[in-house]
Amino acid sequence: MNAEELSDVALHQDDDRRADDRTTTLFQVARLLTEQGTQHLCLIRNIGAGGMMLEIYAPLEPGMRVRIEPKVCDPITGVVRWAQAGQAGIAFDDPIDVHAYLHTHNVLLPDQLPRCPRVTTALRARLRIGAVWHLVPLIDLSQGGAKVETDLPVELGQGAEIDIAGIGTLGAHVRWVRGERIGLVFTNPLRLALVAQWIATHGAEQGAVRAA
Repeated sequence: MNAEELSDVALHQDDDRRADDRTTTLFQVARLLTEQGTQHLCLIRNIGAGGMMLEIYAPLEPGMRVRIEPKVCDPITGVVRWAQAGQAGIAFDDPIDVHAYLHTHNVLLPDQLPRCPRVTTALRARLRIGAVWHLVPLIDLSQGGAKVETDLPVELGQGAEIDIAGIGTLGAHVRWVRGERIGLVFTNPLRLALVAQWIATHGAEQGAVRAA
């Protein structure tokens, strides 16, 4: 990016700030869907009536249409106004009442711990419950856990290990069992940047976001 382009980006950022000086800091994880149908995780750093600033882990281009899906709020659509150095400014299609938007959905503030959105996948992972590793479908993944499909006999609270290509082997335990699908909770939650970068490189499929 040359000096003229950097100057233009800075002007856009200044315009955004002048148009919406009253912003609310969130630091909330959300799912981002692009007009091309790809999905990514992002971090909402702040939100105002006309838009929001994101911390991003995959490249976005100015002019790209996106849909932001926070964990507990209604989805918001808009256009990428600027993107540089791992951050992006999103201009909403329609202005919002920030106070009503956040308080209607009981949004957690930065000193509270939100649950993380999940992304669906069409990949496989290795699962060990007991002594033997098995190859299983990885249905979805979040920072805090994963959903897999297996016909192995399992019990609630049972210890397990899951090996995900690009992430590594993770300790976990069985949180729930529904038919042949089981929910795993990781012993140590994953970093947002690690999950976001994994999504960007492994091409997780578009799907529903649920609580981890």
